[in-house]
Amino acid sequence: MAEEVVPTGEVRAALSQITKRFDAGDPEPVFFGSHRRAQAVLVPIATWEKLLAHAEDELDLDTARRRLADSRPWLDQEELDAAVAGLMEKAAGRRPV
Repeated sequence: MAEEVVPTGEVRAALSQITKRFDAGDPEPVFFGSHRRAQAVLVPIATWEKLLAHAEDELDLDTARRRLADSRPWLDQEELDAAVAGLMEKAAGRRPV
C-alpha cells in the first residue's frame, strides 16, 4: 500500500511544505510512522471528502441491501402510527431515574 513511509519527525518538520504541495494540487498522500511501518496518512482535504462520501454511500447501500433482504412485512402508516403512540404512552408512564 504505502510505497514510502516517512519518519514521523520528518513529517512534523515538513508539514508546511506538505500542505503547500497539497494546495498546489498534488494529490499524493504522505504515509508516515516509525520503523518503516505506516501508522497514519496525510491526504489533501478534497481526497478526504471524496473518501468520506464514498464510505457514507457504501454504508447507505449496505443498509438498503439489508432492508430489501428482510422478508418481514412492512408496517403501513396506520400500524406505524399506532406503534409509535403505544411507545410514547409507555414512555410517559415511566418514572425518570
